[in-house]
Amino acid sequence: MEKMMDSEALPQVERRQVVKTAAWAAPVIAAAVAAPMAAASQGFWDVGITGRCSTGLLGILGQSRLDFTITAVQGTVPAGTSFTLTSSSLLDVSLLTASPNGLVSISLLSGSSALLTLTAPLAQGSAVTIDLLGQFVTVGLVYTYTLQLNGTDHPSSTTTAAPNSASVSALAQLNLGVKSVVCL
Repeated sequence: MEKMMDSEALPQVERRQVVKTAAWAAPVIAAAVAAPMAAASQGFWDVGITGRCSTGLLGILGQSRLDFTITAVQGTVPAGTSFTLTSSSLLDVSLLTASPNGLVSISLLSGSSALLTLTAPLAQGSAVTIDLLGQFVTVGLVYTYTLQLNGTDHPSSTTTAAPNSASVSALAQLNLGVKSVVCL
């Protein structure tokens, strides 16, 4: 075994260097520890959007429907979550209705788009429906609507996440004097 000579002593680390390194490392360590806690406290929530068009029997019997449903598929969708509704024609927000009433505020963004915002949290399994049937004004026109989540939701699994947008199209027609729709 070899002996170390006095001239080959190990280098000494200065106290100032230790303090300086610790000062720079502290914020990095704090952020690394806080990130998982923040992610865990946010919780998972998944919103699903579906569109529905139904004409009733022969397009005149039964209730025609043209609507979107926003569903809290997983967790609670927070109040303030917003969606954009776009249309191939002009929108009249006074003719848009949400059920249950009071869960969604609706405001016009432009002539053919509107902003829908949840005014209260939407609990898991709950849904709100946006009725579009009142928007039909001109017989013979094809109307196309798209509803899309603004931003992103936080599902526990992206492979099983519900759709964040949907589209519906229909032709407005007159059958025996009754306004109805033909789903496309």
